[in-house]
Amino acid sequence: METLKEKILSIINKHNIGTMATLKVRQPYVRYMTFTNEDFVLYTTTTEESQKVMDLQENPYTHILLGYTKEDMDAPYVEITAKLSEIKDDTLKLKITNFFKDMFTSEDGDMITLQLEPITIKLMNDGEPQILNF
Repeated sequence: METLKEKILSIINKHNIGTMATLKVRQPYVRYMTFTNEDFVLYTTTTEESQKVMDLQENPYTHILLGYTKEDMDAPYVEITAKLSEIKDDTLKLKITNFFKDMFTSEDGDMITLQLEPITIKLMNDGEPQILNF
C-alpha cells in the first residue's frame, strides 16, 4: 500500500502544469504555470518583472493545484500551500535553469527561477482528503 508521501510525490512527478495563485492587494490572481520539482519542493520560472514576482515579494505565500486533468476528472490531485524561498545551491540552480531554458525564453526581461517550499499538501479525490504538513 502506497504511503501518503508516495501518492503525493507520484502526482507531483507526473504533472508539471498546474495553477498558481498569488495575492495583489488582497485580490487573488491565478495563472497556469509549468513546474519541476526536487522531492516536494517546486520550481517554476518567470520573467523578473512579472506580476507574480511582484505579488510574491509582497506576500511570499502561494497556492498551487497539480494533477487535475480533463481526461480523468476523478483522478487524485494535490493542493499545495507553499512559500517562496531562495535557491542557495548553485548546482541545483543550474539544473533548474537548464530544465526551463529550452521551454521558455522571453524578450520581456530576464528569466528567474522561483523555489516554492511546501507548507502543507492536501491529497484530494483519493477517499477522504489527507494532509501532509512540512
